[in-house]
Amino acid sequence: MTRIAIEHGLMLTMDPADRIIEDSRVVIEGRDIVAVGTCSDDPGPPCDLVIDATGRIVLPGLVNSHTHLCMAFGRTIGPERRLLDWLDLIMPMMAAMDAEALYVAELLGCVENIKNGNTSLVENIFMPPQATADPEDSAFRALRDSGIRGTVARATEARSFDPRFCETTAEQAERVGRLAARWHGGEDGRLRLSIGPLLPWVVDETGFRETRRIARDNGLALHMHVAESPEFNNMIARHFGRAIRQVELLDEVGCLGPDVQAIACSDVSPREIELLAQSGTAVLFDPPTRLFWGTGFPPIRDFLTAGITCGLATNGAAANCGQDLFESMKYACATAKTAANDPRALTAARALRMATVEGARAIGLPETGSIEVGKRADLITVEARQPHLAPLFDPEKALVYSARGADVRDAVIDGRVVMRDRKVLTVDETALLAEVDRVARRCAASAGITLPEARLMGMSNHA
Repeated sequence: MTRIAIEHGLMLTMDPADRIIEDSRVVIEGRDIVAVGTCSDDPGPPCDLVIDATGRIVLPGLVNSHTHLCMAFGRTIGPERRLLDWLDLIMPMMAAMDAEALYVAELLGCVENIKNGNTSLVENIFMPPQATADPEDSAFRALRDSGIRGTVARATEARSFDPRFCETTAEQAERVGRLAARWHGGEDGRLRLSIGPLLPWVVDETGFRETRRIARDNGLALHMHVAESPEFNNMIARHFGRAIRQVELLDEVGCLGPDVQAIACSDVSPREIELLAQSGTAVLFDPPTRLFWGTGFPPIRDFLTAGITCGLATNGAAANCGQDLFESMKYACATAKTAANDPRALTAARALRMATVEGARAIGLPETGSIEVGKRADLITVEARQPHLAPLFDPEKALVYSARGADVRDAVIDGRVVMRDRKVLTVDETALLAEVDRVARRCAASAGITLPEARLMGMSNHA
């Protein structure tokens, strides 16, 4: 069994005591953390690999609780549009993607997440269902091959949506059952499946109840966009033919609970926050996207005050043009302060917990998110010897307000070193980037989308 040590860093454990350890040592055997302390402690048996983290901050890998890697080819296409207008632009590109293109897009997203220090992610995928294959297989293969810890949250649509993406409840149940049998719990628990409607109006009340049943039958969590904007709640009332808001609807159809993850939650009433809290539903915030689309500042402080477990997310690269969760932490604090008119509405320390241990709980991964003996070994190192992080008076505030994903140097996931000194070890990044340009242009041409010529020397100008 491989034994790895990371030594001499400034460690933020994110454990219940929020210990910060100087000149730290963490030891990993196999997939698990087996020792946490200082370099002056008994080193134990020799290690196969020792990573010198001098001048670096060691912390748990970040948890990106919601993204759309399947949309990666839409980066910078339409970020100045309203949400639903933007979706209309992006979907033809997605519909043009075959299994090869989807795998390349998903792998690109995995590499981007790893290089930003995100060791776990939830990929909310929606693709046109196929009769002979499951598109989600491409996503799972990319998660597997990259080494990242990932959940594929399969979205479903049954009405009021592009017909190419819709399916019946029976078709959904059959496909989810196949995917769960093939992938859920794979790679010793590193890969998982969850499900949920993509948008609240793409199923009716019966559809919500049936999706809940399918999730329970397969032991899966529900992962859904919830109350993203006032426009969403207005559309819900119109599509359901009555004055009802989304969280109220989810409560009515039995789709709240500890195994439910609600993403966005920007337009909610005090009563809806009570319903989320009472049910134990987790809430996931993607503040950069809210700012891009102008959908409002979520009342983050109100959720935290209600005792709701909260995580942080980037959303997809086509939505906010990146996968940097450090950016999400910073914007979460900024939007929370603005919404509440209170500079302490969300502290850096709490934001960091939302990106690590609390975010891990929110998406059902309590075995990760902190550096503790017995936890799975998902860790990163951040280079602190840089002008934008000096002087390092407060490491938590420095990470949230000043650090960037590009500051991450090393990443260990499930006890495996997947990035060392910013080189991803599981994927040929140079070859991948060349493939991305070729495949994305092919898909755009098929979708009738005109792209600018490539701007960098050495990149192909042809599909």
